[in-house]
Order: sequence, then structure tokens, then C-alpha cells
Amino acid sequence: MSQAQQAQTQFRPKRPRSGTSKGSPSRNFSAKPDKDKQPDPILFQTYFKSVGPRTYAAQMKKARNGNHYLVLTEGKRDAKTNELKKISLFLFSEDFQRFFHLMRETAEWIKANPVDPEVAEKQAKRWKEKEKREPIAQ
Repeated sequence: MSQAQQAQTQFRPKRPRSGTSKGSPSRNFSAKPDKDKQPDPILFQTYFKSVGPRTYAAQMKKARNGNHYLVLTEGKRDAKTNELKKISLFLFSEDFQRFFHLMRETAEWIKANPVDPEVAEKQAKRWKEKEKREPIAQ
């Protein structure tokens, strides 16, 4: 084996063996994505444009097995490249009750401990000045 071939195999990621130890499931890395697969239908969606370059969206979808799931997404456009970057959280129906309880508790804490008015004023002023310098691309 040549040095070039040795270098290639040295840095090639190893595939897990089927039936790997410590209870981790085996994975079929050779499976190809189904190009004909239809996306899960959207049952409900809403979004809002935040201050600055962020947009937040919520979509309720129906999985192929009939289960509902919530997709919360933050979209942010990079000012330099204009590339849209998204971060999504998938929450399935079996966790809705506990997740929304967590959100209610968090909202109550936020209401009881609001941002200092001085800080809120500085934030608003900062975003207003930034929008004047760099209009947000839609």
C-alpha cells in the first residue's frame, strides 16, 4: 500500500458495525433518501419578524404515522453573505404537555422579572440605529 493510500485510509471515517456494543442501534448508512417521499403536511403555521435579522416560525405537522409534531424555527440572514441560516426544534405530541408547562413557568418568571427599562431602551435604540445603517433584507 502506498503512502497516499495509507493517508487516505487513516482519515476515512469508520462506519459503525451492525449490532454495535453498549446498546447503540445499528445504522444503515447505505440507505438512500427517498426522492419521492412527500413532506409531512402542515396543519397550522404562524410566524413573526423579530427586531433585527431574525424571524421565528411555528408549524404543526402531521407525521406519516398520524402523530402530530411542532417545529419551532429561528431563521437568521447573514448580513455579509445574505445566506439564510435556520435552527429548528422538533417537539412531538407526547411531550406537548410538559413542554408547554415549562413554557408557562418560564413566561411567569419573565413577567415577574422584566428586563430593566434602561436596558430595554438601550436595546431598542441600538436596533433602530442598526436598521438605519443596514436595512434588513426581506
